[in-house]
Amino acid sequence: MNRNFASSKPARPMGRLLAAILLSAATMWAAGEGRIEKTFDCTREPRISLNNLKGHVLVRGWEKAEVHLVYSVASPRVEVDSEILPSTGAADKIRLETHVLDSTLPAEEQVADYTLDVPLGASLEIRNPQGKIIVQGMQADASVQSVGADISIRDYSGRLLVHSVAGDIEVIRPTGSVEAYSITGNLHFVSPSTSRLHGSTTSGSILFEGDFMESGDYILSAYSGDVNIICPPAASFELTAKTLKGKVINTLPMTRRRESASPLGSANSLLGTRNTGKANVDLTSFSGNIHIRPQY
Repeated sequence: MNRNFASSKPARPMGRLLAAILLSAATMWAAGEGRIEKTFDCTREPRISLNNLKGHVLVRGWEKAEVHLVYSVASPRVEVDSEILPSTGAADKIRLETHVLDSTLPAEEQVADYTLDVPLGASLEIRNPQGKIIVQGMQADASVQSVGADISIRDYSGRLLVHSVAGDIEVIRPTGSVEAYSITGNLHFVSPSTSRLHGSTTSGSILFEGDFMESGDYILSAYSGDVNIICPPAASFELTAKTLKGKVINTLPMTRRRESASPLGSANSLLGTRNTGKANVDLTSFSGNIHIRPQY
């Protein structure tokens, strides 16, 4: 270092120096658009966890024994940590977590968007409070959670546990067991081929479109929202439908069953058998209506 040259310059104020460093980091980040791409070798059934703060998350299953990760951040003051276990060889566990390095960063800049291609047999644990989550084509167990955003699960054959406080939950063509819970969000189940499906929402509505599997157990509950069932005329199930302040509206012919000492009238409840009653369907709402109609 040239000390004479250094001493000949006036001292730079610390605030200006820090601003220059941040500007330089922001310039380098902008040049790369905040996009990072990584690939991890792993087993066929790794455990993958993702903790994000805000942003979109897309997870897709594929045949490869590796995880391909692409993420982008909205600010150089947002970083993504990754932990790979074991540290050498094929990973059995992969943990991804988003961190905000500056507590004064505006909320709209605390964003990280993820796209992951993972082995079909990977088990998932995803938390993304403020951003849409899409998971498709997986075969193992998954826990998926959001607070204020929607969740969409497609073509999933593992056990699903899905939670959202204010977001809608959509589950399309599941073949494994499904549990879906929301407080103000709606639940939508499309063409399920699962023998166990439980869904509950407080002020949202529930829509089930599809058939019921033999010996299947389907329990759907809404507090103030409606519960809607659209099933093919060939569907076979035992129905228990009850609402305290709403109505049960059924346009699918079925044989009524008796229930002794029922506190509800015929407009508020329906116990019936459709065809030979191969599945069990239990529908409840406190003040919403329950609709059952055929699918053509």
